Amino acid sequence: MGRKFVLLLFTLVSLISHSQSGNLSGKVLLDDGMPAAMAHVMLVGTKHATITDQNGKFSFEGVTKGDFTLQVSYVGMKNYWQQLHLPLNQPLNITLSNNEELLSDVTVAVKSVVRETEELPYAVTAIDAKPLQNLNLDVNQALNTVSGIRIMEKGGLGSKFTFTLNGFSGNQVKFFMDGIPMDHFGSSLSLNNLPINMIDRIEVYKGVVPVHLGSDALGGAVNIITNKKRNFLDLSYSYGSFNTHRSSLNTAYTSKSGFTTRAGLSHNYSDNNYTVLAPIRDFDEHRVVGEREVERFHDRYRSGSARLELGVVDKKFADDLLFGILASANDQQVQTGATMSSVYGGITQNSKSVIPTLRYSKTNLLPGLDVRLNSAYNFSESQIIDTLRGVTYNWLGDTAYTPGSNDGELQRTFTTLTDRSASAQLNANYTINPQHSLALNYSYNYFKRKSFDTENLDKPSNKFPRSLSKQIIGLSYQYDISEKWRAIAFGKLFMMNALTYKQLDFALETQRTEAVRNGKQNFGYGLATYFFITPKLQLKASYERTSRLPDPDEIFGDGLFVNANPDLKPEQSHNLNVGANYNTSLAKNHKINVEGSFVYRNATDLIYQIVKPSSPETSYGNVSKTRNLGVEGNFRYRFKELFHLGGNITFQDITDRADSIFNESYNNAGYQKNYQYGFRLPNTPYLFGNVNAGVSFKDVLAKRTTLGINYYFNFVEQYFLSWAELGSADTKKVIPRQNSHSIELTYSLQGGRYNIAFECRNFTDELLYDRFYLQKPGRAFYVKLRYALDY
Repeated sequence: MGRKFVLLLFTLVSLISHSQSGNLSGKVLLDDGMPAAMAHVMLVGTKHATITDQNGKFSFEGVTKGDFTLQVSYVGMKNYWQQLHLPLNQPLNITLSNNEELLSDVTVAVKSVVRETEELPYAVTAIDAKPLQNLNLDVNQALNTVSGIRIMEKGGLGSKFTFTLNGFSGNQVKFFMDGIPMDHFGSSLSLNNLPINMIDRIEVYKGVVPVHLGSDALGGAVNIITNKKRNFLDLSYSYGSFNTHRSSLNTAYTSKSGFTTRAGLSHNYSDNNYTVLAPIRDFDEHRVVGEREVERFHDRYRSGSARLELGVVDKKFADDLLFGILASANDQQVQTGATMSSVYGGITQNSKSVIPTLRYSKTNLLPGLDVRLNSAYNFSESQIIDTLRGVTYNWLGDTAYTPGSNDGELQRTFTTLTDRSASAQLNANYTINPQHSLALNYSYNYFKRKSFDTENLDKPSNKFPRSLSKQIIGLSYQYDISEKWRAIAFGKLFMMNALTYKQLDFALETQRTEAVRNGKQNFGYGLATYFFITPKLQLKASYERTSRLPDPDEIFGDGLFVNANPDLKPEQSHNLNVGANYNTSLAKNHKINVEGSFVYRNATDLIYQIVKPSSPETSYGNVSKTRNLGVEGNFRYRFKELFHLGGNITFQDITDRADSIFNESYNNAGYQKNYQYGFRLPNTPYLFGNVNAGVSFKDVLAKRTTLGINYYFNFVEQYFLSWAELGSADTKKVIPRQNSHSIELTYSLQGGRYNIAFECRNFTDELLYDRFYLQKPGRAFYVKLRYALDY
């Protein structure tokens, strides 16, 4: 009886105390509508104190009823106080105002999200895009300044490119826009044509990828965060060398009721008619007679895109609920194949995509539970056209005709690729208590391709639809051991199912083409941790055993230069990063940041692009085992807002570690000695770096103006185009050492509302090369006009 009475009394007291308490939540914004991340929020005179998350949100649980004073503080903004009577029926919405006496600190506050991202346990670099928005850049060019990253392009604006991160390239690195995978956005909406003006920041995760991105990335991930201001207008236009025109419009409006509209338009055009040093073929002598400087004559590129999102924000049922649509299109003339040994004058490509999207997020859907859902469906169609018959071009634009020939320049084709893809990603984060939390991610991706070639009706791809589905499940546990020490453990499950076709019994009487299905399943796991030895010195370490499933273009080919390989295996890798980050201020006005990291990658069945210098066609294959041992370092210095200096350097030793390889020849099939063992992978830079410096002057010629002068230097050491083991010393194909210099001048009026920028790239007019010895543009000039308004 006594025990029952005590239990009843305890239950009654609990109910009474619970009825006298409740929860308090809200969101803190800057005066421009951006979330105030890392703002300090407290109920004065109580134990309730916290900091806002990256979305500016905060919450308190178990707050007793009564009258309280809420205080919010944030660097560069005026302190905020509000009298409250609890409980409240809805979350608070707080907007801070500038502290005019501390304007010099506002820049620090705006960059706090970037700094917070870089302090995560992962090896991550965050790029603040706002200082770059006056420049004539796309996302690719901004990323190319990050240590460990090399972006190798086929040519000028809109050209195909290979993104490499710590030796991993192409699809081994995954890309996201606001958390939505960009895998199947199509060529008309990619890193080389996204305007920098639509971007707030870019996050680069190296080697080890957080569970919340839901990706099977082998080498890392890039998450592009678009501008999240509530009310703004950003309009720009640029013109430059090679008849290059670029324009961009981005805007957003949010009403007091929470209804929001976000929209964007972009357009890109270039003739890409820059001068190259090219081999000249004489049609009469049927041979190459030397090299000459010639102008590219069949390389025009144009693209356009439109974005629209409608929805609501800051509602009881949703922090964000946005329905959107992306539409994009491009067309491109094709000048060369994989190398400059072949030149074309009639091949073209085009594509168009329509992508509906859905984004939903809610903090504290249930106490301690945050959820986020991203989904997209892509309708895409692309064409590859090579219909000139019996025509051959040389680099002078001369043509030779072969009477009676039906051959195209490469392979006569008029292929239409009809692609459908769907992606959905659900994230759930549960905070058990301030020290312990769990995160669950489920990601689903489906891709289906139908193709039809009107010039080759019997082509197998006309008869066999292809599809690829991927599912990824990830679970992580975070333990904040102390304010200085955090650890995250995670596991991932990767599942793939591919349907394609394969040619069997080649050259035999039973030769045939059949549909084949390929299913794979792999597990991954990892650990990431950081420890602050002092508030200025942070140590990091992260490890992941990960897997990547082949992507559609790798298995199916692209219908023109990339051949299919249905036998590709998933890649697997052990990725390790160990690094340190030191931030300090000297005499208040001098800010210094130094970072360094060691990189280890041990990959099996690595998927890489096979290139032959004499052939315009490539394909993807597996290297049975590779290893990367690398180091990278960063240095940044700033004196007030007057001067900045920065640089980074990367060394990566990526070698073939397979003792033997499988020989598929008919008369000698089987494993044989691997003569490339220990040699670096070809066509991959191993030593490269960047340096930048700039000065900035306030109130030049007028009040509230800024004049900026910036200099950029880029260095890439010589590397081999093909395996270093092959050929004699005087015949080895190499891509030579490269040094490039660029300079820019910017001028802003009325606090950044009106902006003009002048830029000269590669002002010493060096010969620059990238993937497969393809020459890049020489000296080029650009001017950009930009109007920016926050309202």
